[in-house]
Amino acid sequence: MKHALHNTIPDINKSKEVTDKVTGEAKTIKVRDGHAIQMANAKIEEIRQGFVDWLGRTPDIFKQQLSDRYNHLFNYFVRPNFDGTHQTFPDLDLRRLGIADLYKSQKDAVWMLKTNGGGICDHEVGAGKTLIMCTSRRSKKKKVMFIIL
Repeated sequence: MKHALHNTIPDINKSKEVTDKVTGEAKTIKVRDGHAIQMANAKIEEIRQGFVDWLGRTPDIFKQQLSDRYNHLFNYFVRPNFDGTHQTFPDLDLRRLGIADLYKSQKDAVWMLKTNGGGICDHEVGAGKTLIMCTSRRSKKKKVMFIIL
């Protein structure tokens, strides 16, 4: 049942008696049991198909409740994707800074700060955190406090 739910293939072994060619002693080794694995896979497929058939016979309201419950348990949090490529900064003179344009990651960070009303900019050293903070400040009208650690 576990393999049917986790979409995995069982690894079934069986013990086999063999004779050591060097010493002539009998040993017990484990080998894969192909026949048992095939039977288990057939049973797993039968369980899956039975679930699909059972779900097809249930009322739509139950299907919706089951879907909502699953999504609440396993798909509850979706990390937001901030895409700031649409932004332009006409009053920002990037030539004086010696760069042609902000990187995509910098524009995304500026958009995240604008959308959330602030936030933490935890980029690596040299990734332009100061430029991100100054650019986001420039597009806001309220006073901002920078805390640099």
